[in-house]
Amino acid sequence: MINIAFCFSSDTDLTYMKNELIQCFGRRGVSVNVYCCYGVHELIRCASRCLPDILFFDLTSGQDIVKRAAIHIKKQQPNMVSVATAGKHYVPAPEDTLLEPLYFMPNKSRKQLWAYASLAYEAAMNDENSFTYYRRPGYIRMPVHGIRYFTSEGRRTHIISDEGSDTFYKKLDDVEHAIQDKGCRFLRIHKSYLVNMDYISGCCRSYVTLTSGEQLSISKYEYYRKVIALLKSSPIH
Repeated sequence: MINIAFCFSSDTDLTYMKNELIQCFGRRGVSVNVYCCYGVHELIRCASRCLPDILFFDLTSGQDIVKRAAIHIKKQQPNMVSVATAGKHYVPAPEDTLLEPLYFMPNKSRKQLWAYASLAYEAAMNDENSFTYYRRPGYIRMPVHGIRYFTSEGRRTHIISDEGSDTFYKKLDDVEHAIQDKGCRFLRIHKSYLVNMDYISGCCRSYVTLTSGEQLSISKYEYYRKVIALLKSSPIH
């Protein structure tokens, strides 16, 4: 069960977003509690009863008071993920870092809601030792220590692990961002390869060799230099 809170001043927005998110997670087999708050005071009261795992709120009208409330809640719920709607001219403020992970959703369309709800859920479910991704009909959590590498084809990413391989829809850039704080070191060696350094058994200018015997291309000299630097700091056993 995951707790989601919305803080918007419009009853129409709240009803629409609540219904869309319940439908989104329902299709993916995720149970959710949804709380609709019309303002900061109601949000604070709601959080005093049940801290949200994901918080959606509005910044399009310069609602700094809502952001301050979100920061207050974040101190109580450090794993909370925030999604804010903000105008295209919004300039991130220094205090926004206190809410990370924080996503800025361009608009409240169904497509955007579902996309950012998925991002937020994956971030909320992730911990240091796991990577979460969506593959119909539900979410899958994979221990990061068993992941050898990710490889991409357009918007599709293949995950190669000790258990086999799987495919999900996410850009490799987004995967790299999501996994950078995990308990393993993942390094980009090519626009299409993101590799777990613990699985590298050898390296030359053109490719890395994995403990599985696979060879993956290194596309840029700067990638090669990073691989060498990391291997020197933590030699292959």
